Amino acid sequence: MRRILVSFFALAILAAGCGDEDPAPAAQISASDDGTTDLEPASDPTTTLPAVVEIPTTVTTTLAPAPTATAEELAEVGPYPVGITTRTLESGELVEIWYPAGDDATGLTDAYAVRDFTPTIMRDLVPEDINDRLEIAAGRDATTAADGPFPLVMFSHGSTSFRLQSSRLAQHLASWGMVVSSTDHPSRALINMLASPEDARSSVDDVSAMRALVLADETFGPIIDESRVGMSGHSAGGGTTLAVASAGDIAGYVSYASGAFSDEPLPDVPSLFMAGEIDTIVEPGRTADAFSAAPAPSWYLEFADSGHLAFSDLCAVGDGDATLIDLADAAGLSDFLNDGIRRLGTDGCEDPNRPVKEVWPGIHQATTGFFRFVFGTDESPVGLDESVTTNVTIQSK
Repeated sequence: MRRILVSFFALAILAAGCGDEDPAPAAQISASDDGTTDLEPASDPTTTLPAVVEIPTTVTTTLAPAPTATAEELAEVGPYPVGITTRTLESGELVEIWYPAGDDATGLTDAYAVRDFTPTIMRDLVPEDINDRLEIAAGRDATTAADGPFPLVMFSHGSTSFRLQSSRLAQHLASWGMVVSSTDHPSRALINMLASPEDARSSVDDVSAMRALVLADETFGPIIDESRVGMSGHSAGGGTTLAVASAGDIAGYVSYASGAFSDEPLPDVPSLFMAGEIDTIVEPGRTADAFSAAPAPSWYLEFADSGHLAFSDLCAVGDGDATLIDLADAAGLSDFLNDGIRRLGTDGCEDPNRPVKEVWPGIHQATTGFFRFVFGTDESPVGLDESVTTNVTIQSK
């Protein structure tokens, strides 16, 4: 049984491993490798307004964000409280939705546990005193904000991972007035990779089904602007992102720690590529090459002293921002973790990487600024130059 749990950790730490639109077999990156607001309307309709209306300088959180924001502001949480909810596709896969919420979400939190995305037998083996939870500021099933419509940003998770893997990023975008959705991909979900053969379903089909579900939803359909839809993905999800954007009806996309997986031309829409300077899972040169091949406008950000998992939550789960390797050690599995597994499980999490919480503001700022530009909120991009953060190399065209 201990060896089963060892297998769980050895695969879980690959939560965002590289791969094409559907990932390569885990063996290719296994431990056997060499180490790795609201102005009320006038009550009398005949009232004549003065020529100039003085707008209050204090507004409630239900107003849309100002038409412009500074780069520094975009790095901080936006004006909206955030709601979170779960929906189910006809196929049975779950979809997580983060969204601009009403005041009833203020001060609430939601959390997930990594063990919930593993097979039951493995889940039951993880000691109860091991904290593998990640908490975000969001109110479960809170009311939606009343001042939409809002754009939609879809997210695709990495290989051997799950839909909630980048919840902090999703929460940030929702606080800035975007609905964000993410579904589990059976072809590369953590639970399936551990318990059953790889599902052959296309992750692009998963995203298509998710988009249809969210737009048809009685709660979210009315508050989403269908003409403003963006795509994003991490690692293998970057491949899915390119494929979805290539199919059309996407305003722009963001690819994290990924690259181009074929010689096909990249989608002719605005793009943003991000990489970690010391990523050993997907080397930054691969992401830079995809940027070079992308039509303008496009941006490339390379974060110094950062690795593969910096674009996910997975370096900040549990007590004391524990990594997944820390959780394995706490379970008494240290002797079963060789240097290769430890390197794969901590890429982006430990020295010489900066703490991910120092990197996240730059990632959040750039992503938010990019989508605000793509969706027409800002006339020009904000936060996609040197103001984004320190210790980052930026290219644009």
